[in-house]
Amino acid sequence: MVSLLDVARAAHVSKMTVSRVLNHPDQVSPEIIADVQQVIAELGYVQNRAGRALANNRHYNIAFILLDDINEIEPYYAHLLMHLTDELRHAGYTLEMRHDRNFDLTNVDGFLVSGARGSDFELLQSLTVPVVIYGTEPGIPSVDIDNKAGTQLATNALLDAGYARLIYLGIDMSEPFAINREVGYRDAMLTVGRTTEIYHLPNDEHVAQAFLADLNLCGNTGIVAATDRLGLGALRAGRSQGLTVPTDLGIVGFDGIYIHQLAELPLTTIQQPLATIAQHMVALLMKQLAGETVTSVYVVPELLHGATTAQKSR
Repeated sequence: MVSLLDVARAAHVSKMTVSRVLNHPDQVSPEIIADVQQVIAELGYVQNRAGRALANNRHYNIAFILLDDINEIEPYYAHLLMHLTDELRHAGYTLEMRHDRNFDLTNVDGFLVSGARGSDFELLQSLTVPVVIYGTEPGIPSVDIDNKAGTQLATNALLDAGYARLIYLGIDMSEPFAINREVGYRDAMLTVGRTTEIYHLPNDEHVAQAFLADLNLCGNTGIVAATDRLGLGALRAGRSQGLTVPTDLGIVGFDGIYIHQLAELPLTTIQQPLATIAQHMVALLMKQLAGETVTSVYVVPELLHGATTAQKSR
């Protein structure tokens, strides 16, 4: 096994210098860092994690806290966890998962949080270790989808396809992401001088299907759904009323993680790039651990074309 002394001898420096390169690179010149790192790569040296933690006064462990109600959301968190684990491993950290409001600081260097709501933010701001949330909250470093841009994409796709009536199915909650998704639809409709038609529902495909059955959908209608669950309900409602999708009824959901694949027809949806989100979340956390000031990041989503929207006509 290659030791720290082996690296020092091969690089013609002291053990202390090698230790500084590994643990306190700010104390070493770039030229020495490059020389030592080259020797480390050539010899295949792997630093002892316990020694590294002791030298840096860190645990090299990050806690991921999931605060969402998993019965009401897509199982996106499994994909996000996978990407976060990969990103943290590259940075030399491990990830542990917690599914309640357990912000115990024992043996953790920071927190990654998903599903935080207004009642959580005061606690998050009071923590003495770095925190990054998946979402939006002023005063807390965060990474989020540009929800407004996402529903603008969805609305414009249906406008471009020529649907005469455009309905927005929003989530019945006052959280920032839900509000911003509705704003995107409103702005896109305002830009082209179209009348808005907005309904707020629980995030449940069965509720959406029942609601739209009573609404009596007609042909040449487009539906912008704030989630894929609502989009799935819209698809089933349209088909039960004898409408052809996407000729009579066009639908665009939002999330693109899992549920859009469960529909009878693959949903066109606004897809959240979770790998990119994970990269930004870990990067913000690492910068905070290094003592840097960070700025929240907003990721622009993409339109994932499925079988529930007609081709562009305008």
